[in-house]
Amino acid sequence: MRVAGRYRVVQRRDHAVPETPPRPLTPRESPLDVRVWLSQDGSLPLLLVNASRKQGHAVIRNRFRRRVRMIFLELLRSDPTLAPFSGVVWVRPSRGSRLGCDIPYADIADQLSLALCRWKAR
Repeated sequence: MRVAGRYRVVQRRDHAVPETPPRPLTPRESPLDVRVWLSQDGSLPLLLVNASRKQGHAVIRNRFRRRVRMIFLELLRSDPTLAPFSGVVWVRPSRGSRLGCDIPYADIADQLSLALCRWKAR
């Protein structure tokens, strides 16, 4: 699936998860778990959004995926220093979150921008 031209959403078997996944870039009490790693082929930035059935009904999970995708694209458009990176951004609700996938838009935007700024600072 292509999203907004050159950015696209990750599909099955479209990426390789490292044997030891990177540490989360968000704080422990955050409702999101965001991890970023560089892709091997050096292609486009990829967005991987996980939302399991345990974290809400289909409507809530799909809304969560749409919100994350739109926020990710807004961040890439607004910050030109993030756009040329070739990596995988993995976003999912944190396991300790009481909200599941029903996370407000502003909270997702804050946590995702915080995680990408932390990753960029590395």
